[in-house]
Amino acid sequence: MGFRLKLVALGIGLLLAGCSGDATSPSDLGINLVPDFAESMAASVDGGGIGGANLPPELALSTEQKAAIAALHAGFKAATAADVAALHALEAQARAARDAGKTREEIKAILAQGAPILARLQQAFAALQAAIWQVYTPEQRAWIEAHRPKPCGADGPPKLSDAQLQQIHALQEAFMAAVKDDIAAIQQTVAAARQAAQAGATKEQVLAILQQADAARARVHAAEQRLQEAINAVLTPEQRAARCQAGGAPPPPRP
Repeated sequence: MGFRLKLVALGIGLLLAGCSGDATSPSDLGINLVPDFAESMAASVDGGGIGGANLPPELALSTEQKAAIAALHAGFKAATAADVAALHALEAQARAARDAGKTREEIKAILAQGAPILARLQQAFAALQAAIWQVYTPEQRAWIEAHRPKPCGADGPPKLSDAQLQQIHALQEAFMAAVKDDIAAIQQTVAAARQAAQAGATKEQVLAILQQADAARARVHAAEQRLQEAINAVLTPEQRAARCQAGGAPPPPRP
């Protein structure tokens, strides 16, 4: 989702760099450690976060592809569950330290323990991206490549004002509230399909279960598009022209 406030590859370095300066109190210190890709709402459609959710209708993912991506994402989620839980535990520890009046240095020391965990998650996510890339057809890959955001240069992404950041944050909060029920329905459907497959259901039966979430997926996709249009309206023409992909996992390898 373009200019997400919580970047795909949130790292300790960026987290702490954004908190530097004597004027910032411990209460202002950012404590979110879990990156978007580990718990992304977009994972309901495109677990790798590499473009499949935005394909045009003529290149839309087939039911079989959605099933394959759902299986890959389920494996990723299971494999990284312990690391995600560990990051949540560090977040809770850091918040407790902040609420107890601990110093910035003490809170930073807690957050810094997440660095090796974030590195493992990044590697696992890159592997997930590469696996999902193989699910796409050559035509789908070509479209995604043609529409991939350009990588940022040395200057990084366009700088946003505090007012713009607040506007985008409000838009994202409204989006997440609007799609909450659909996301829950999609996750329940994927879980039901996975359970059916484990119980010996046929491929056709599993696909039939997954199709029950198609309407919810369509609503989430439409909401994502509306969010992107709203965010674009917040940006200046110069910021839109300079838009780029900052950091995060590299694009999946070409076959």
